[in-house]
Amino acid sequence: MSASTTGLVRVFTEEELEARKSEVVGKLERRFGSLERALEREEDWDYDDDEAALFSEYHTVTFLLSD
Repeated sequence: MSASTTGLVRVFTEEELEARKSEVVGKLERRFGSLERALEREEDWDYDDDEAALFSEYHTVTFLLSD
Protein backbone atom coordinates (compact mmCIF):
# COMPACT_ATOMS: atom_id res chain seq x y z
CA MET A 1 0.00 0.00 0.00
CA SER A 2 1.39 3.40 -0.90
CA ALA A 3 0.93 6.55 1.14
CA SER A 4 -1.02 9.45 -0.31
CA THR A 5 0.99 12.58 -1.10
CA THR A 6 -2.07 14.80 -1.45
CA GLY A 7 -1.44 18.04 0.39
CA LEU A 8 2.24 17.23 0.94
CA VAL A 9 4.53 20.27 0.78
CA ARG A 10 8.30 19.97 0.31
CA VAL A 11 10.41 22.67 1.96
CA PHE A 12 13.88 23.23 0.53
CA THR A 13 16.77 24.71 2.47
CA GLU A 14 18.71 27.61 1.04
CA GLU A 15 21.67 25.26 0.62
CA GLU A 16 19.56 22.83 -1.43
CA LEU A 17 18.31 25.66 -3.63
CA GLU A 18 21.85 27.01 -4.13
CA ALA A 19 23.06 23.53 -5.07
CA ARG A 20 20.22 23.10 -7.56
CA LYS A 21 20.88 26.54 -9.05
CA SER A 22 24.54 25.66 -9.48
CA GLU A 23 23.60 22.41 -11.22
CA VAL A 24 21.14 24.12 -13.58
CA VAL A 25 23.60 26.94 -14.38
CA GLY A 26 26.22 24.30 -15.16
CA LYS A 27 23.86 22.57 -17.59
CA LEU A 28 23.00 25.88 -19.27
CA GLU A 29 26.69 26.80 -19.53
CA ARG A 30 27.56 23.43 -21.09
CA ARG A 31 24.74 23.76 -23.57
CA PHE A 32 25.20 27.44 -24.51
CA GLY A 33 28.77 28.28 -23.50
CA SER A 34 27.78 30.72 -20.74
CA LEU A 35 24.79 31.72 -18.66
CA GLU A 36 24.64 35.06 -20.46
CA ARG A 37 24.44 33.38 -23.87
CA ALA A 38 21.76 31.03 -22.55
CA LEU A 39 19.62 33.92 -21.35
CA GLU A 40 20.11 35.73 -24.66
CA ARG A 41 18.94 32.60 -26.46
CA GLU A 42 15.90 32.45 -24.20
CA GLU A 43 14.98 36.01 -25.21
CA ASP A 44 14.95 34.88 -28.86
CA TRP A 45 12.30 32.23 -28.05
CA ASP A 46 14.40 29.76 -30.08
CA TYR A 47 14.84 26.70 -27.89
CA ASP A 48 13.61 23.13 -27.54
CA ASP A 49 11.59 21.54 -24.74
CA ASP A 50 14.66 20.41 -22.76
CA GLU A 51 16.07 23.92 -22.88
CA ALA A 52 12.69 25.36 -21.87
CA ALA A 53 12.68 23.11 -18.81
CA LEU A 54 16.17 24.34 -17.84
CA PHE A 55 15.15 27.98 -18.27
CA SER A 56 12.03 27.39 -16.19
CA GLU A 57 13.98 25.70 -13.41
CA TYR A 58 16.66 28.42 -13.47
CA HIS A 59 14.06 31.16 -13.07
CA THR A 60 12.17 29.22 -10.40
CA VAL A 61 15.25 28.64 -8.26
CA THR A 62 16.44 32.22 -8.77
CA PHE A 63 13.02 33.49 -7.67
CA LEU A 64 12.98 31.26 -4.59
CA LEU A 65 16.42 32.51 -3.58
CA SER A 66 15.52 36.19 -4.04
CA ASP A 67 14.56 38.27 -1.04
